[in-house]
Amino acid sequence: MPVCTAVRSGQIIDEVGEIRFADGGGGLYSEWGKEAWFGLGMAHGAWVWIAFLVFALVAAWFDIRERRIPNWLNLIGLVFFLVWHVGSGSGEAAVFAFVCTGLLLLIPTLLGLWGQGDWKMAMVCGAALGVLPTLFIWWMALLLAKIYSTAAKKHRVRWTKICANAGLPVAVFVLVAAISFFAVIFIF
Repeated sequence: MPVCTAVRSGQIIDEVGEIRFADGGGGLYSEWGKEAWFGLGMAHGAWVWIAFLVFALVAAWFDIRERRIPNWLNLIGLVFFLVWHVGSGSGEAAVFAFVCTGLLLLIPTLLGLWGQGDWKMAMVCGAALGVLPTLFIWWMALLLAKIYSTAAKKHRVRWTKICANAGLPVAVFVLVAAISFFAVIFIF
């Protein structure tokens, strides 16, 4: 007596009569959901990371010079990474990661921990690398910014300010955190 009977492509009926998926997961959502959360960058190799590091370098340059990350830069980055992931078959995961990252990092944005350009950059990072790597990179960047801020107050080191109320250029710390994360993942 067979234990499982094929019903449709990808589904089986077990001995109790419940329909399961043959891959052991929840089907398509399981695949792109895991990919969106645990790393689009890990699934597609070092090239996505290198492209994101170039994007972060340009964003950091703007953030140092103008204390803002232009909307056009974030839009170009988003379109680039979405097209990249659609071409590699993970477009749904990239869009899901973009939306989840935006929702999760909306609270720190509303609390004023960083500006809206930084929040948009975080969503581009989510679309490029996935939700959890993005969250790790951004929280690591905030920790680095706090360490720098404390050291700067103690030793009177400051960024050149363009206006009196300009804060720290968060994109610089994101670039340092992303480089560190990339090095740990791909070198070790």
